[in-house]
Amino acid sequence: MIAKTTTGSDFEGALTYGAGQRRGKGKEPGEAPLLVVSNVIPGSPMEMAQEMKGMASRSRKVQKPVWHTVLSWKEGEEVSQAQKVAAAQRYCELIGAPIARHQVVVYEHRDKKHAHVHIYINRVPIDGGPALRTDNNFYRQPAITKQISQELGMQPIPERRRSIKDLDPMKEAARDQIGQALQDALSRSDRGGEEWLATQLHKQQIGVRYAHDKGGTLRGVSFEVNGIGVKGQEVGFKGAQLREVFAESMTGQVPHPPVKPSFSNQRKKML
Repeated sequence: MIAKTTTGSDFEGALTYGAGQRRGKGKEPGEAPLLVVSNVIPGSPMEMAQEMKGMASRSRKVQKPVWHTVLSWKEGEEVSQAQKVAAAQRYCELIGAPIARHQVVVYEHRDKKHAHVHIYINRVPIDGGPALRTDNNFYRQPAITKQISQELGMQPIPERRRSIKDLDPMKEAARDQIGQALQDALSRSDRGGEEWLATQLHKQQIGVRYAHDKGGTLRGVSFEVNGIGVKGQEVGFKGAQLREVFAESMTGQVPHPPVKPSFSNQRKKML
């Protein structure tokens, strides 16, 4: 089982797609059974979207309240509907959005050879508590899907084959060190923006380089520790994920200016 997640602000568009009423270019709408509805009155995608939008409006801080995850199983694996429901509910719980306190809608799609479900979560909970956080979700999801597979007796999808370079123990150690440092820093309630993160990482001898487009928007990030370069995506943080984390932690504040590279070897080309 694997999980792929995106966030957005359009509940109606998301649920319409989930219900099979709107597919990609060149694809016809198809059957998409509704498997789970939690804290939302079952109805059309538009009706449920309006209710979820109303709940999300209670939070001025959350700009992207739509959490959309696709859970996919290995092609050829037999997955019962009960297992799909159990997997979706368990995923919500482990990611930090138990269905008892969040609005959740789950559809099953049958347009591909492998079994998969679309999970839609309103990040703003119904009890007024803290919203579902997006920082580090890409880094956590492999462990979550592995746990669900083990609990429900399902087959985990084999990990992507690594190259000889990826198996370099020094590279692996660098990834682990950077990943843990990011997790610790971005889980803090007082976290800030780009400059703040660079300062926190510098304390652990980790350099960071941000890549911005001409408009100043963060597009990419890379790190260096002990002379070893690591891409942001290798530790679960692309530019898009960091942008969202920074936007939520810096709401109402002026963004920090881009951080200058702090690598020990300035000529080293970052991947």
